[in-house]
Amino acid sequence: MLVQVRTPEGRSILLRLQFRKGLSAEGTGLSKAFLAKGADPAAWVPFESLTAEGKRWALAALFPEDQWGPEEVRHKIRFPEVESVWTLAALFTGHGQNYDKVMAENPDLPEKLQAGDTWRIPRGLLSADLGGTGHRPERTRPEDDLDDEARVAAYRNLLSFGDDAQGKYAAYRMRKGEALYSSVVIRYTDRVDPKGVNELAVLIAQRSGIADVRGILPGQLIKIPVTILADPFQSEGSSGLAEEREIRAEVRRTARVEAGPKLKGVRIVLDAGHGGVDSGARANGIWESDFVYDIAMRVRRLLEQETDAQVSSTIRYPGLGFRSREEIGSPSRAAEILTTPPFAVDGESPSAVSVHLRWVLANDLFASFRKAKGEAQKTLFLSFHADSLHPSARGSMIYVPGASLVPTSFALGGSKTGHVTEARHSSRVSFTGREKLQGEARSRQFSEALLQALRKDRIPIHANRPIRNVIYRGGGKWVPAVIRYSTGATKALIEVANLTNEDDAANLKDPDFRERYAAAVVNAIRAYYRK
Repeated sequence: MLVQVRTPEGRSILLRLQFRKGLSAEGTGLSKAFLAKGADPAAWVPFESLTAEGKRWALAALFPEDQWGPEEVRHKIRFPEVESVWTLAALFTGHGQNYDKVMAENPDLPEKLQAGDTWRIPRGLLSADLGGTGHRPERTRPEDDLDDEARVAAYRNLLSFGDDAQGKYAAYRMRKGEALYSSVVIRYTDRVDPKGVNELAVLIAQRSGIADVRGILPGQLIKIPVTILADPFQSEGSSGLAEEREIRAEVRRTARVEAGPKLKGVRIVLDAGHGGVDSGARANGIWESDFVYDIAMRVRRLLEQETDAQVSSTIRYPGLGFRSREEIGSPSRAAEILTTPPFAVDGESPSAVSVHLRWVLANDLFASFRKAKGEAQKTLFLSFHADSLHPSARGSMIYVPGASLVPTSFALGGSKTGHVTEARHSSRVSFTGREKLQGEARSRQFSEALLQALRKDRIPIHANRPIRNVIYRGGGKWVPAVIRYSTGATKALIEVANLTNEDDAANLKDPDFRERYAAAVVNAIRAYYRK
């Protein structure tokens, strides 16, 4: 949506409002007093790059019917086709993550905006630039600073169990600043996809006698049916809780493997999800494949430059090779899995072939390493992705192979091998019960090292439970094939960011962020192979 407005000096310029992207101003013609340090006046200037004076002017010019009072702003919806609650939160509070708080202040208004509706933004939510108190999204709780096992235990201690006429449930009391979506559904049920989160939020609200999820107050009793609880939060005596405790005990028993800061004798295989005709998840103007490929290539370069580890990739973009890029302008249309012969990801074969050939290739590389007297416990497989989750979720999440969902044996059918040489020896896998437990335990240890490295560099991490061993989606649950069938001693699927979260998407666009992320991964690998 383009709107022509006049600056205080009388110059005519354009303001641009885009759905889920926010507001920007035509830089030429803007007063210097409106431009923050570093803003480029020769281009479209994003709202975040305006001074406090410039932000106030831009909002008043774009929304002339808004009423600015000493205690609140009353915003009248003018462009329902491009405005959203997230956009309102970003513009008026300084952060889109405050959208649930904006909704809570307007319980009688529908989330789908309608022209003429008036939304109230109290001074306590307004950003400091707009005369408010500079509210920022709250950290979830002190549990943020705990390691994964202690954090899960702390969340479990917040539950109590009961039953009523509708059956058994886990009871939770909402705390200040929490929302049903993130603090209950995503945390306690393992669901993270938008459809699943929204459906369970409605189910839990109904079970708890809540008519409007936006009107939940601190102290509200939430009843979560035990049938939808994730394993760590199941009631005593359940098989899910027993499996959770077994793997935690295995993690504590499993000794680290020493390789030194140069990672001597370590065999690493890097995988970047999707590619070729499959661009992966899309949201906020970016797509998964090229951006995670870029991070994987940066990890590869750092490992090759700084360590003695043996490093391979499962996938290559022919026009790019193994190089990283500063600018990523459009999806790459060509990619190949580095089997013998290379398998083109061109859509001619089912997408499952490309997925399966990644673990087949990695397993073949690991088998050659072990055959050459390499130490089996020094094999690492990492697959990089970017998810499309509920927008309230932000930051990295790591999936490890849940022992209970890894098969005892599996053989890939001939139609899914792509007739590559590696499939003759490495398309069949088998795992003992001990190997399954060890696989999850070692993978959890690495994931904890990665979280520590990300925190150290202040890279966002999923707020509630960033390490998970199962994906729930579409009524089923599974472990991704690339780590489910991997014979690497340690394996993890890293969801770098949530593309539907605007802040995550902005980070992924930034080459400096991608370099920092790659450096954190390398630091985590070094920390993991240190006793």
